[in-house]
Amino acid sequence: MMTETYTIQDIAGMTGLNERTIRSYLADGLLKGEKTDGAWRFTAEQFGDFLRQDMVRASVQAKANAVVYDFLITDRRKESAACLILDQPSAEGQEPGLREALSEQINRLELRWAYRYQDGMARSILSGPPAALGELLARLG
Repeated sequence: MMTETYTIQDIAGMTGLNERTIRSYLADGLLKGEKTDGAWRFTAEQFGDFLRQDMVRASVQAKANAVVYDFLITDRRKESAACLILDQPSAEGQEPGLREALSEQINRLELRWAYRYQDGMARSILSGPPAALGELLARLG
């Protein structure tokens, strides 16, 4: 059985941080991973450890807030859009599989999103076309 891993692009998409920032965190030792065939790969555990650091958590929170703020301040749109905050509490402090379930669909649906896990709650903030958000919610059941 192969362990699911993430790329720098995946982590950037899930956190809302840009790839340059992710590479800086990697260079500073805040993010640990393995470089294979010239590409960095990160396990879910390494990504979780990365997100639990105070400095990283603050940066990710600021980006998540920006998703909502940007959505709210846009006065005119050319197409319909929606913003969704999806919370999933976890039992006994175990991070739920929300991040993995979402990461498989986000790029395909071209949604903007941010993710964080803190104090027993996984929160995803997503924005994009209403039909795409509806499809994502239907897949999550």
